[in-house]
Amino acid sequence: NVEKTPEQLTQERLRKENEYIIKNKRVRRQTRRRTAIIILLLFLLIVGLLGGVTYAIMQFVDESQFRVSVSHSGTAWLSLSKDYEFTNPTSVMDVSAPQNMDECTLCNYLDGKLIEINNTDGAYKGSGSKDYYIATTFYLKNSGKDDVYYKEIITLERKYKGMEKAIRVMVIKDIEPPSDESRGVITVYAAPKSDAEGNTLYDEENNPLLEEVVPPGSINLEYKPIGLPTYEGFEFNPEDIREDGVWMTKPFYSDNYVTNSEFYPLRQGEIIKYSIVIWLEGQDDQCVDDILGGQVKMEVEFSASSRK
Repeated sequence: NVEKTPEQLTQERLRKENEYIIKNKRVRRQTRRRTAIIILLLFLLIVGLLGGVTYAIMQFVDESQFRVSVSHSGTAWLSLSKDYEFTNPTSVMDVSAPQNMDECTLCNYLDGKLIEINNTDGAYKGSGSKDYYIATTFYLKNSGKDDVYYKEIITLERKYKGMEKAIRVMVIKDIEPPSDESRGVITVYAAPKSDAEGNTLYDEENNPLLEEVVPPGSINLEYKPIGLPTYEGFEFNPEDIREDGVWMTKPFYSDNYVTNSEFYPLRQGEIIKYSIVIWLEGQDDQCVDDILGGQVKMEVEFSASSRK
């Protein structure tokens, strides 16, 4: 081996030091690059999550409505319209609803608006409609060539925190608008009575106990609508009025349906007027703080058939 001179040894040492420095710089650059990539990925992940949250919120807002639709079978054909003349017939109507709905009561508040609601075609936008209730009026027509049968179906599509226990669903049905003086027959649906845990209560014959349309409370003792001027022109189902004159609800058909009616006849070209009002009855025992933040989503469907 040839011995290296001191000058060669010095140059070799400097070369190795420079090589180390270069390698070290490369490592640091690669480390910084990896760190930047990780930060970028985290940023994109956060943006993605935020985007997902934003989408979910927008989706919830978009779903803050209830839908009215018709389904057909063969030649049995139904149409919906916001006006009696059927200017723009359709098979689907979306009714806007408040994103957050506070409680109110039918007694001495909502009942005073029923005539105006019934006289307003389409969604009612009067005072309180954005905060306390949903109300709309529309028309159903047999637009086919034959007489048909149809049924009314109101579905509880989504329930959360037991809010459905305090909901009232009023259906006003006028079979011959506007040829007679009657404004239509009023029916109010509600969940049966339940205990503090939300369990349905039954009578001795195992029938669910009915709720009053407006349960007794601080505002009134007994709600007796017949004879009240706010119901002028409206009719009631006799079976919904108790012997003492108190107005009773019809119980929900099941946990998932407000109603799933029998088939009703509908002549060719016949038109039926409907008004639907939905609210949280503040007098109901189940209208408590525990249901704050709860949700209820409903859909109204009219299903047609050429026979029962």
